[in-house]
Amino acid sequence: METSDSSTDSEEEILIYAEFDENVEIGSYRSIHGLGVDSKNPIIQMDDTFFTGKYETPNGTFMFFEPDLSPLPEDHIFERVPENRLKYICKTRKFLNMSHAYVTPKEGTAKDTKSNLGMIDDDVQVVTFNSIQEAIEKFKSDWTPTDDLEVKSSEENIENSYRDESRTTKMNLEDSMEIEQVT
Repeated sequence: METSDSSTDSEEEILIYAEFDENVEIGSYRSIHGLGVDSKNPIIQMDDTFFTGKYETPNGTFMFFEPDLSPLPEDHIFERVPENRLKYICKTRKFLNMSHAYVTPKEGTAKDTKSNLGMIDDDVQVVTFNSIQEAIEKFKSDWTPTDDLEVKSSEENIENSYRDESRTTKMNLEDSMEIEQVT
């Protein structure tokens, strides 16, 4: 069974008329984000500047237009061509009245953050090495996890048992050689 991503992913374009208390040059901002557009008090973030707002009902209807890029009429005598040609998109009966919001840190969080950063800086020690081999040896001697110790001890047991077996084999071979020499 195949599942298509188009059924799970959806995008919705929403046009909102927003009126700002201040003179805001939207073209000067690089990024604009609308947060909580469906909520009672939405937030608009323009770069590092925040605006909070509330929905209001105007005394009329706001309409949205976009530039009309359709070809100009060929007969300029009987049809008058306006300077700005616009095409109707949609209308709305609500608008956002936005005001500048000043973001301040919560009480106590700035102090906690600074103290945590200070603790981290106190624990860190700067280490310099003259060569890579020196660094490897330093880290090998400092780093001994318990899993590594268990692996080393089991490897040592295997090596010791192998050595014991090889010794007994050598002893048996030497004994048999002596026996052969005696006979």
